[in-house]
Amino acid sequence: MNTFARKVLIVEDEPLLRSLISDSLKRDGFIVEAVGSAAAARKVVNDFDPDVALLDIELGDGPTGVDLALILRHQMPEIGLVFLTHIPEPRVVGIDNKKIPKNAAYLNKERIADSGTVREAIEAALRNKVRSEFRDDKKSHALADVSRSQLAVLQMVALGMSNTEIATERSTSIRAVENLVKRAFIAAGIDFEAGGNLRVVAAREYIKVAGLPFGK
Repeated sequence: MNTFARKVLIVEDEPLLRSLISDSLKRDGFIVEAVGSAAAARKVVNDFDPDVALLDIELGDGPTGVDLALILRHQMPEIGLVFLTHIPEPRVVGIDNKKIPKNAAYLNKERIADSGTVREAIEAALRNKVRSEFRDDKKSHALADVSRSQLAVLQMVALGMSNTEIATERSTSIRAVENLVKRAFIAAGIDFEAGGNLRVVAAREYIKVAGLPFGK
């Protein structure tokens, strides 16, 4: 065994994807421990003593990948962190962007096909020198300038909720919702002069960036 091989803890709840990532990193010479939840990761982390953690953000019930990253960074201040996710940025799933730990890489799962990119992101995280090319959450997209409240409203629009239903959900007036929806459309770059159903256009833009929303 290579005594200088780096140890990677993979936390991914999709079994097939977890296996693919694990096999790829093993071929690249890493020592790998792969688990499917934050709880499982916490059980093995002390004995495995990873150099870097490769984390999905959405891990089903329980702590998110971001929650786990903060726990790991508290326990092991020098651990490298790489998020692998389909989420363009944490706000889409209600996580404050500021919670992403310093010098963590953030890669869209579409980039997994290029094992070289994942390997380079891991090495960058280990050196605490994560460049912009490994921060996909910083890339421009239609929802980048939308506030948290506007993002929540756009999600409700994408779910097909009316202004009346949104007002009830948010315990506010219909007039307040109308103003918030309008500001959200402007922030998302919806063209009011283009014609057509603006709510359909807004829903399409939301889904394009964030994926299909799920009701509460």
